[in-house]
Amino acid sequence: MHFEQSIDIDARQQRVWEVLSDIEAWPQRIETVDVVELLTPAPVGEGSCVRLKQPKLPEGTWEVTVWDAPSYFEFRQKSGGVTNVAGHRVEALEEGRSRLTLTLDMRGLLVPVVALFYKGLTNRYMTVEAQGMKRAAESA
Repeated sequence: MHFEQSIDIDARQQRVWEVLSDIEAWPQRIETVDVVELLTPAPVGEGSCVRLKQPKLPEGTWEVTVWDAPSYFEFRQKSGGVTNVAGHRVEALEEGRSRLTLTLDMRGLLVPVVALFYKGLTNRYMTVEAQGMKRAAESA
């Protein structure tokens, strides 16, 4: 199952990337993240592991599988027959603007069951996360 949310931001790509890639600051920037703990030495990059706790969701450990600054990173989490792949893309637009696109792909045999319970929540969380990143990036 694929989820996607895009939002245009009045900030340069590098600024949006700085906000987005500062994963440890997510709990202060977006209300859908309670705890972020870096489980591997800083800086965050490919191979890094992060523990995330979000309201109404089980705690999970995510591994960064792609890190292509300042445009894209992806992390993956496996739990209970479902693999989640979360993508975070920042594209430069005209006149110092950017577009942030968040994606979540749920894969595995249990996805139809999990999706029944989490589809609405996932859509809401992705909207809130995109809006939180926009606010943070635009407040220089």
